[in-house]
Formats: sequence, structure tokens, C-alpha cells
Amino acid sequence: MSAYEKDGTYLRRLGARVLSEANDLKRTPEALAKDLKWNPSDVARVIEGAADVKMSQSLLMEMAAVYPISLADIWIEPDDTDAGVLVMRSEDSRATSRIFQRVGRDGAHSDYYEYRDTAMSSGGPYKPEWIKELRFVDDMDPDNPDVTFNNGHLMHQMTIFIGEVNFYWIVDGKKYCRPMNTGDSCYITPFMPHSFTSRNPAAPGLIVAITFSSAASKSLDSLSRMDAGRIDSLTGDLRDAKSAFAARLARHREGESISITELAERMRSAGIGLEKAGRLAAGKVLPAPPELAALAAALRVREQDLTISQLDADEEVVISLIAETPSRQFPVDTNTPAYHLTALASTRHQPGLKGFNLELTGEATEAAVFCHCAHEYIYNYADLPVALHWDGDRQAILNPGDSAYIRPLVTHRFSGPEGAQISVARVTGDMTDAVFDDIAAFSPDNRHRVIRETKQWF
Repeated sequence: MSAYEKDGTYLRRLGARVLSEANDLKRTPEALAKDLKWNPSDVARVIEGAADVKMSQSLLMEMAAVYPISLADIWIEPDDTDAGVLVMRSEDSRATSRIFQRVGRDGAHSDYYEYRDTAMSSGGPYKPEWIKELRFVDDMDPDNPDVTFNNGHLMHQMTIFIGEVNFYWIVDGKKYCRPMNTGDSCYITPFMPHSFTSRNPAAPGLIVAITFSSAASKSLDSLSRMDAGRIDSLTGDLRDAKSAFAARLARHREGESISITELAERMRSAGIGLEKAGRLAAGKVLPAPPELAALAAALRVREQDLTISQLDADEEVVISLIAETPSRQFPVDTNTPAYHLTALASTRHQPGLKGFNLELTGEATEAAVFCHCAHEYIYNYADLPVALHWDGDRQAILNPGDSAYIRPLVTHRFSGPEGAQISVARVTGDMTDAVFDDIAAFSPDNRHRVIRETKQWF
């Protein structure tokens, strides 16, 4: 447990979680104690945050064992940060080193990557790895037999390049290669096969692979109970807007228990012609705006719930070259900006993913702060130290090779010599628009209770 948790914050979080779940189960603390055969005073102490960690966690585990609830849904992790920040030193990263081999052109296995962990928190959505490319090539041939592709993985990936690295990927069976250099970046869609090699044996290239969880990965428990053969019909293919729309429409229609014929009739009542209404209800055509409104009304959903943003061919892998990307100053409303920000690769299909190459101007002030709703990852890939400041007078010097995690809504800033550079990646994780939209509809007088339950439901 971190020093930050020793002040009782974690115990109060556990107690609030117990009270919230007891409310959902329609149990008073006394009823909870009776069901679990606990002393009522011990249950009360847990809810008040006055019990110890072992007792508080034991109560959650027994609730999951007795009631039809998932331990994963009620468990609260202790905070492993220092007031919202976790720093990993390069020497600690080096201690996690492991080398993996892959087959080469001669059919033999040889060293391919060296992996090292970098800063990650149990409360964060990403698992960033420092990876040195140990396979060297002297061409840009995507079919080079020395290049071995992986099978892709469930996590989305933002990649930061350091040095001379070749990036390879496969789309629809076709292999691609792109030479990348320091400051370049890319985004890779889940399960997209890819690989990396180094072009310079004298100075092997590096990447920082910032893999982060997807909405699907947060739903694996439910998905694991489904027949894998149904996944295509349930989702459609976002590369084909009509396919994805038809699947989404069918999910809403089946949830409402409306036949295609009945849905078409409802649309006819809204002024849509018979033939068009039938094709729309069957998901055979994409709706125009007035038709979308009629469909949404018929299904009692929002128009945005039926809106599809197609995944275009150039969005499965997104490449950003630093030499071709304009930078901007931050803060913008000053004659002496503290930083120059150059955007890293991003995709509209992951609106919570943001990234920057941040270069210090040497003019940093206490006013040049960042505060946002995303989990932030920092890696010092350059040659100069950068100071990270947060929570008043807290400070950590990030030397070359050091990395850091910053929790959402932690106000922070950087200082250091002119020309110092770091890579910054931000991911919203669970802090999505859907979550905030949900909370925004709660009763204004009691909305704060979603953060930490304070009241019994009656």
C-alpha cells in the first residue's frame, strides 16, 4: 500500500463500496451482517472505514461468495501511486529485461526483441513496454523472410519510435512496411498482425509499445459466455458501414422484441414510404437523417445510438511522422510558452486516445499546467532530464529512460532545460463519455454519491 493510502483513503473507499453494493442488494448493514453471519459492529466498522484492510477485503469476498454478484465488479484496488503519480526508473525497467526469439530466414530461432516494463499502475488501462529490435534488415521489403509477424493482440497499441526502426503490418493478407524514426508514432487496431525490425546494427532501434485495454476487453467475462460463431452477426464489420448498421439495428430491434414488419409499419406511420421502410427496417440500406430520426423514435433510442462511423482503409493502422506534423505552443495565450506540442498518431475511433511529443522551451512556469480526465503515460526518450511537478511541492526528476504514470485529474507540469523532450500518451480508460453522460443524468442533489456512497437507500 502506498503512503497515499495510509491516511485511510483506501479503507473509506472499501467501506463506501460495501455500502453501495448493500444498497443495490437491498440489504441494510444489519441484514448484511445476518446473511453473512458477521458481527454487525464489524460490518459497521468496515462501512465507516474504521476496520483494517484484511477485514474490509474479507467482507467484499464473502459478499461475492454469498450473493449473485461478481467479485470483479465490487473489488476496489489499493492506490499504488504517490498522490496520483508513479515513476519507474530506467534501472528498475532494466531489471525486468527478457529476450524473445523468433524464426528467421534460415528456419532457426534467434533473438528478435528485448522487452522491458515501464511505468504502469494497477489503476491504469495500459501496459507500456520498452522494446529493442534485435533483428536487423537492410531493406524495406515487407516480405523479407527475416521479418516474423505476431498474431496481433486484443489491446489497442500506440507505438513511439526511437531510432531507425522498420514497422510492418498485414491488412487483408497484404504486408506493408514503413521506415520510422525518432519521434514518429503509429496506432494499431486490435488483432492486427505486426512486427518491427532495426535498420542500424550499430545503434539498434527502440519502440515504446503503449498497449491499452479496449471496450471489448472490459467485457470479456460476458463475451466469454457467448458462442464465438455469433460474433460476426452481432457486430457486423465496421469496414462496411451497412454491415455494422444492420447488426446494430438488429440488436436494438431484438432487444425491443419488434419484428422487421412491425418496425417498418412504425416507420410508415412516421411518413416513410412502404418499400423504403421495409428496407430500412431490415438494415439493407443506410438511413438518411429524417429516416434515422424515424428509426430511433420507433425503437425508443437516441439517433446517435444508431449512427455508424465507418472504419476506413487508412484507419486500421495510422502513421504519424514528426517531420510532417506541425507543432503548437502551450499555453497558447502567452508570449513565453512553456512547451511545444506535436501530436502523435491517433484515430477518431478511439477518441480518448491522445498523444504528444512535448518539447520544453526552458520557460516553464507554475501556470503551465495540465489537468484532464485521462490516464497519462510519460517516457523520457531524449538526452536531458525533465522535472515532473504535482500535488503542490511534489517533484520527480525523469532522467533519460525513466517513465511515469499520472492518474486522471491530477494537476501537473514539467520543467527543464530548453530542448528537453518527452513522449506523452493519454487514454481515458473507463473515464468515457458514456460514463459521464450516465452520471450527468443522475439527480443533481445526489450525483456526488456515485464517487463514494454515503447514504443507505432508505
